[in-house]
Amino acid sequence: MSFFEQIAGKSMPKAEEAEVKVDLSGMEKPEALQKLETIVRYCKKSSAASLYVSFPPPRPGGGETLFQPVMRFFKVEKFNGYVSHALPLMTEDKGGVFVVFKL
Repeated sequence: MSFFEQIAGKSMPKAEEAEVKVDLSGMEKPEALQKLETIVRYCKKSSAASLYVSFPPPRPGGGETLFQPVMRFFKVEKFNGYVSHALPLMTEDKGGVFVVFKL
């Protein structure tokens, strides 16, 4: 069992359970945040309950990942009363965030 599987536990949601999924792999930060904003706007209009955002995992010497900018984005959404919570879901192959919206 990998480190990521150990910290995930059985109570964590699975990426497949999200109503809406978006992959930001291969995008630079500005482009990724623009796409994220578009997807979240769609989620608001469609009253989606959850969203899974995936991006490349951290790699040694790989520089900044999209984790911090994505989490900052959802921090603002939580402050504005739209997001209930956002949980990091990391695997060896993907970094990601599972977001639950307030309905």
